[in-house]
Amino acid sequence: MGSNQNFSKDEVIAKLKDDGDFDRLRLKIIRKLKDNEELRNNIISMVNQSAALNRAGAENLKPRQLSDAIHEEVGSKIMNQISDGVWEIIRSDDGMKSEITETVQCVYNKVVNPKGKEEGESSSLVDAIPVQKETDNNGSLTISASEIDGILSDNEPKEPPGFSLCDHNQNNCDEQQKEELQLPTAS
Repeated sequence: MGSNQNFSKDEVIAKLKDDGDFDRLRLKIIRKLKDNEELRNNIISMVNQSAALNRAGAENLKPRQLSDAIHEEVGSKIMNQISDGVWEIIRSDDGMKSEITETVQCVYNKVVNPKGKEEGESSSLVDAIPVQKETDNNGSLTISASEIDGILSDNEPKEPPGFSLCDHNQNNCDEQQKEELQLPTAS
């Protein structure tokens, strides 16, 4: 099984988008950003202190005109703060860094092994294979099947902590729950 397989970054990104993982992560980042009271208060303060809002005749402007004037004045400052907040969430260990990493690793592993392991082999994730393992000039990733097989162990969990395959496929979840409820029989 020493054949090499090439996987591009685009394939992993496409799979992230197709499975809905990208949107799920994006929405979670947005929720965390909206929950940032300090950022919210800074934005409110900038808008309230804007010259466009406080100039004479501002109350006579249509809402769209007033909004455009405020955006023109403080929009770039606000967007910079929002951008910094998003990056802080993405990069921080208590933010989304580990969840994003685990999700990308899980999707990468699905691309590497789309049909799952054959019977008798572990179906655990290949946490030890980083996405940056070996890339050639065209951005493809090269990993031999023997490298993957050599890392797997039967003692590893089938899913990474905090990720359940049940979220993506309800039928698999029902079958998995039935299997977990069955008691092993003594032979």
